[in-house]
Amino acid sequence: MKSLFLFLFLSPTLAFPADGDSERIRALEQRVAYLESALRELIGRPAPVPEPVLPAEPPPAPQPTLVMKPRFEMPPELVPEIGKIGAEVGLLVSGSASPFRLNKGTFQAGFIDLPLLDKPDRMRGKLSYEILVGMTESRTTFRTTSNVAQVANLTVLTALNPTGGLQNVTAALTGTGAAPFPVTTSTETRLRVLQVVPFSLKYTSNVLDRWRIRPYGVLGFGIFVTIHNQNPARGTPATFGVRQDAQLPPDILAFVNQNFGGQAPFGGPLVAGQISQSPELEQRGLPGGHGNLDLGLHTGYGFEYRLTKSLSLGFDGRWNKIAGTNGGFGTWGTRIGIHF
Repeated sequence: MKSLFLFLFLSPTLAFPADGDSERIRALEQRVAYLESALRELIGRPAPVPEPVLPAEPPPAPQPTLVMKPRFEMPPELVPEIGKIGAEVGLLVSGSASPFRLNKGTFQAGFIDLPLLDKPDRMRGKLSYEILVGMTESRTTFRTTSNVAQVANLTVLTALNPTGGLQNVTAALTGTGAAPFPVTTSTETRLRVLQVVPFSLKYTSNVLDRWRIRPYGVLGFGIFVTIHNQNPARGTPATFGVRQDAQLPPDILAFVNQNFGGQAPFGGPLVAGQISQSPELEQRGLPGGHGNLDLGLHTGYGFEYRLTKSLSLGFDGRWNKIAGTNGGFGTWGTRIGIHF
C-alpha cells in the first residue's frame, strides 16, 4: 500500500528532466516524510512486522496399541443378593418295616431337592426334582434248613456205615443220630437294602406358609440292592457247624470238631442259608452274602416346619415296592433339611 501512495504522489514529478535541482529533491523528500506520517496517523499503529514462517513439524508417529487378552473369571454362581433359589439338601433318620417279612430295622438316607417349577398362583406350591440314596438294615432270628448239610451228612454216614441204608438217609436229612452237621438251625439273618432313587418328582404346597409348615408328596422309581446272610453262631441256641450230641465214636467226633467246628462249611455266616464261604475268604475278611438287584416303585409324603430361613425339621414317610413276593416295605421318621 505504501508503494501505491508513493507512486501516486510522485507521478507529477516524473515529467521533469533527470537533472533537476536540489530544491525539487528536498521538496520530494518532504512530501515523502509527510506521506509516511499521514499513513502512521491513519493506521494508528506501526506497520506490522511479518513473523517468520517456521517450517512445519512432521506429525508424531502413532503409538502402537497393546491388545490385552481378556482375563479369565469364574462365572457367577450363588449370588447372596438374590436370596434362596428354592433348593434343599437333607437327611432322613427313620425306622424301617423291612421287606420279605423280616423284623423292623433302621433307615438312613440323604437327599437333594432341586426346583423345577415355582408357580404359587397356579399350583399353590412348587414342583421339584429329588434324588435320594439310603440304606435299610434289620436283623431277624429264625430257623433255616441247609440242603448242603444234608448231603454232607449222608456222605459221612455212608462212609462210616455203608450198610446203613434208610437209617443213614433219615439221619442225614433230619440231622439226628450219627449225623455230624445240624440241618435245621436257628440263624440270625442280617438284611441290608441299598436304595438309589435317581428320579422322583416332589410337589410341595405353600398354602400353610403362614404357620411355617409345608406338606409334600413324592413319586418316582428306584434301584434296590438287597444283600443278606445267615449266621448260626448268633442264633438261639447258637451253633458252630457241628452237632456236639452226634452219636459218633469219640475219635471221629473230635476229628470233625477240629476240622469243621466254627468254620466253613457250616460254622460261619451262610450264603443263602446253605453254606459258608471258603476259610481263605473268611481269613481275608471278605463279606459273604446273597444279593440281588431290582427296580421298584418309590413314593413318599411328609411335611417340614421351617425353624429358620435356612433350616427345617419335619416328618417323612416312604413306601417302596420291590419286584417279587413280599417286596413292599415302608420307612418313617425324622427329616432335617437345609435350604439354599
